[in-house]
Order: sequence, then C-alpha cells, then structure tokens
Amino acid sequence: MPKIVDKLQKRQDIALSSTELFVEKGFHKLTVSEVALNAHVAKGTIYEYFESKEDIVFAIIEYAQKAYDDEVLTNINNTQSIKEKVSALFSLCIAKDSEAIKRRKIYKEFIAIVLDEASDEMIKFQQDIKNKYTNWLKDILLQGIKDKKLKPEVLEFADGLFAMAEGVLMFSHIQNYFDENILQLHIDALFKLIQIGDDKK
Repeated sequence: MPKIVDKLQKRQDIALSSTELFVEKGFHKLTVSEVALNAHVAKGTIYEYFESKEDIVFAIIEYAQKAYDDEVLTNINNTQSIKEKVSALFSLCIAKDSEAIKRRKIYKEFIAIVLDEASDEMIKFQQDIKNKYTNWLKDILLQGIKDKKLKPEVLEFADGLFAMAEGVLMFSHIQNYFDENILQLHIDALFKLIQIGDDKK
C-alpha cells in the first residue's frame, strides 16, 4: 500500500529544513538543488510542493513569522509594565541574541524581495504584518490610556514607531549606521514624554 503523504506537513518540513541554508546563502545565492539536497529529496520532488524558489523562500518566511508572532504575544502577556510590553513587541529590532540576528536576516531578505520582485501575495503579507503589529501596539497604548498611565496623544506615535523599527531592521546589517540601541533608547525617551505622573513602569 503506497505511503500517504501529508502535503502541507511535507511542505512545512522542507521549508523549515531550509531555513538555515537560506540564512547562510540569501535569496539570490540559494538554489533549488541545494534545498532538495538539504531536505533529502529529489529536485523534482521540490516542485510537487513549491512552484518556484520564490515560493520556497516565502514559505520559510511565513513559518518564521508565525513562530515569531507566537513568541512575541507570549512575551507581551508575560510582562507587566506598558514599556516592557512595547519593548517585547519590537524585540526583533532590540534583541542581540543569535536567534534575533537570524530572524533579522530572514526579514531583510524578504524586504529585499518585496522591493525587487514581489508578488501580490508577498505585498499583502507585508501589509498584514504592519497592520498586525501596529494594532498590537495601539492595543497596548490604549490600555495604558485607559489605566491613566499614558497621555492620549501617545497614539499619534504608533505608526511612526513602527516605521522607525522597520528602518532599524533594514539597516541593522550596516555597521555604525545606527546606534545598536537606538530603538530602545527611543522607546525610553518616548515614555518619559507620555507617561502620566510618577508612574515610570
């Protein structure tokens, strides 16, 4: 009896097994042959699950983003202060551990594809990320306003803070382009302006 293959699971397995290869090679140097070799399947088998190299990379990015989103929400829910929640939301731009560095590289490669040869699906994916994170940020800030810990004007900074985070991500690979702590410093300075009374949390 032929083995029944879960195509969605196999697609995910191939994409996840190729993540480190993608981080090492980047989009332009990565080949489908390398993906197949790394996943221990024939090159022709790859095309049973993906339409193109772009499709493979998009899958890698989708799975990486989903894992990161879950982690961010957990960290937000496990922190108490508003400022800590905002910092947790932007941890991709702030953290210095090897996992954060890897994720930044994946995201930068994705942005490069979006700017160069994006499909409508990729553009929508990028817009969805922006909308999701700005909405999470606004939810955090609205709770601070409701609890009378933040000034209502803080909402005017939400889109700009996200734009700054995007800039940090895009240029973080250029040495000395930004102070490596620039986003955290900006968040700290912002909270000095928008917190009410003596609450510095």
